[in-house]
Amino acid sequence: MKSIAVITDTNARLANFLRENLEEVLGNKISINNYFLNTINDSLQIEDEIVLVMIKERAFEIKKHIKGDAKVIVIKRTIEEESMMKIFSIPKGTDVLVVNDNKETTYEIVSFFYELGINHINLVPYYDEIDYSNFKVAITPGESKSVPTYVREIIDVGDRKIDVSTFIKIISFLDVEEENNKLIHSNLIKYSEKLVNVDIGIRDKYKELFLKNEELDTIINLSNNGIIFTSLEGRINICNEKAKKMLGIYKDIIGKNINNILDEKILSLLNEDCLEDEVIEFNNKFLSVNKCKITSFGLETGIYYHIQEITYIRQLEQNLSKKIREKGHIARYNFNNIITNSKPMKECIELALRISLSDLTVLILGESGTGKELFAQSIHNNSLRNKQPFIAVNCAAMPENLLESELFGYEAGAFTGALKEGKKGLFEQANNGTIFLDEIGDMPLYLQTKLLRVLQERQLVRVGSNKVIDINIRVIAATNQDLFKLVNEGKFRGDLYYRLNVLPLNIPPLNERKEDILDLLIYFMNRDIKYVDPLVKKELLNHTWPGNVRELQNLASYLSLMCNDRITINDLPYYFNVEHKRDEFDEIESFLENKYSFKIVYEILKEIEFFNSIKENVGRNNLVKILSKKKYEVTENEIRKILVDLSKFNIVVSGKGRKGSSITEKGKEFLKTIKNR
Repeated sequence: MKSIAVITDTNARLANFLRENLEEVLGNKISINNYFLNTINDSLQIEDEIVLVMIKERAFEIKKHIKGDAKVIVIKRTIEEESMMKIFSIPKGTDVLVVNDNKETTYEIVSFFYELGINHINLVPYYDEIDYSNFKVAITPGESKSVPTYVREIIDVGDRKIDVSTFIKIISFLDVEEENNKLIHSNLIKYSEKLVNVDIGIRDKYKELFLKNEELDTIINLSNNGIIFTSLEGRINICNEKAKKMLGIYKDIIGKNINNILDEKILSLLNEDCLEDEVIEFNNKFLSVNKCKITSFGLETGIYYHIQEITYIRQLEQNLSKKIREKGHIARYNFNNIITNSKPMKECIELALRISLSDLTVLILGESGTGKELFAQSIHNNSLRNKQPFIAVNCAAMPENLLESELFGYEAGAFTGALKEGKKGLFEQANNGTIFLDEIGDMPLYLQTKLLRVLQERQLVRVGSNKVIDINIRVIAATNQDLFKLVNEGKFRGDLYYRLNVLPLNIPPLNERKEDILDLLIYFMNRDIKYVDPLVKKELLNHTWPGNVRELQNLASYLSLMCNDRITINDLPYYFNVEHKRDEFDEIESFLENKYSFKIVYEILKEIEFFNSIKENVGRNNLVKILSKKKYEVTENEIRKILVDLSKFNIVVSGKGRKGSSITEKGKEFLKTIKNR
């Protein structure tokens, strides 16, 4: 229990009176100890938290007896309003003797009366050694026995009570618990009602502040959300019952440090300086927490926590998400799924991130297989609509007569085969979410008119109905066609084009981001690849990739079956080898043309292939004779040089001595290639 020391001279009656004042306001929750100056010895140690003295001089006298960092307060005292009326009843101009127990307190009360505005009478301090026999009236604060006997009329205003300003200081230093604190403030309001206060504004403001705090407490406790105010150091100043219930607190925590109260898991989540709609899970409940600092006159003064239980909302979201998943109306990808190290692609992602934060219509442009839907899903998942449906529609894959009813829905009996209860269209199913219209360039012209209304008014009319339905959706369209060209050809509405082309996003083709090819291939193969043949890398980089990333995915699927942890040139599909050989054969042909007569080279290869077909090899001498008959002038030495170069390219194999030359499989393909040209 906290305690207060009351220091008086020798007057036990005054000490008891002050004790009564303190107990009237503070109740029995505070211990009060009286000390008298005439009984204090040198060894006395005052260990109370607050020390009350009557005048400033006493504070210096007892300073050496105070242990620790106790707060010393000089008591300011006042009188009751009833006594004040007696003084005002004294006739104007009357000489009035003021009597108290000593010189200091006498001067103090004279000064006090003047501060109260008692200036219609002449107040004279009383001293024993002076004769005041001509005075007929005296005022005294409970010291009637000290008034001279010749004074006819004595106005005893009673012992002066501790004033409101002193109590405010005491309460602020005591730092009592919330429940006791409210009771103390309530007691002080009642106590102050009968008092005359020099600082009457303090009393009124204190009362006004107390009542406002009571109103604020009532309002805060009526809130369905948890509210906590703390100091910057974490001292809890306000905490409503809802916050306690949410956080599992069942005791009084006002005045305590929040770091010593809350669960460690909660504290770790609340460690940030500022939180906005942060969702945390605690005790099988979902809580949305906002935290911000409070500033007054430019200075940070405290911290505000707002806690809302969203378990029910989370359950609704989960049920909605489940239904959306069951219908397949979800976006599975986000920007983290886009693998790239290329500058054009990074710039594209950066633009898409900015686009995702708006709610405007997006037109994604790019070749087939570049990942337009991947970007559409990523934009949706990074938007404020990410908890709502994402519906993708391929406008080219659906028959014209079916596309309209699928997009806009239909009423019961709208056409033969229609469901009797009608059906919501994909636009309605995407309400509050995003609809992705892929291959928008293939949408029929008559449907483009209806789509234009959706974009302009966010309204639609079902097939077979006249009722206008409001919808709230974001539209993302995509195409691999030149829509502007289609507009000029009359195949696409110009007004629709400009409605769609609000936020254009151009996806670079794979051949413009070649630094990503190998990384993407290994990612799609989904295995640890330890070695990639340099020839493979060269082939991948030289390939034109007309099918873009989709073609690369197909290659990854093929290689996953054909190889283990090493990729060699022979593992590539046939079309890569054809391209590879075509390029190589072009290089060989160019080399031979620059050095020899290419017709002679061709005839040599043709004769070698013929002799090999009849299981014979042909030597240089025979080749000279055969070519001579065909009117080609060539020497045996020239043929030898040609055969040496062809051997270097693995086109032929020259035997030693008279074995002659034979053509390789590669040579046969080379011969076939140059023969067809």
